[in-house]
Amino acid sequence: MNYRIQAGAGLPYGNTTTSLPYDYSFFAGGSNDNRGWRARSLGPGSYKYYLDTNRTATQIGDLRIGASLEYRFPITQLFKGAAFVDAGNIWTINDDPNRPGGQLTNTFYNEFAIAAGVGLRIDLDYLVIRVDLGFPLRNPALPDGAKWVFQSRKPYYDEAFAKFGANYSSLIPRAFIPAFHLGIGYPF
Repeated sequence: MNYRIQAGAGLPYGNTTTSLPYDYSFFAGGSNDNRGWRARSLGPGSYKYYLDTNRTATQIGDLRIGASLEYRFPITQLFKGAAFVDAGNIWTINDDPNRPGGQLTNTFYNEFAIAAGVGLRIDLDYLVIRVDLGFPLRNPALPDGAKWVFQSRKPYYDEAFAKFGANYSSLIPRAFIPAFHLGIGYPF
């Protein structure tokens, strides 16, 4: 059983009024983080990326909290297996009008994204090649009543219909799509 808890923060100042510069900011999602999301696609906070037609593919924040729990087990001498659960998110310190819902609030604990999954490792002693399949279980960006994978998608579709009209299905991503990751070395 392997686990990791991590936190980090930075304070934007000077001419960076909404968030840290890209090189110094935090991101969430990816092969070494919350494996239910693509790299840099999670957060910040409860920002509703699917309703923003001007969104960028890369999301950054000033504060990050994350945790991972991974059970690793041998299959053969060469192949190892893993089952994992990841949780976390990023937030901005200052309000960013381009990403509403991304600012850190006193209810930040309700904005944790949770994913679970399985992985296969090829252990060559000097190199570990890793394949992980992560399933998002809780997406904090989705509306109440649709945040968990087992809940109805109706609030999600209703929110998209209210924003985009009858053509909403071609403009929003499918919710809770598994993420496939290829990595070198163990994630932590």
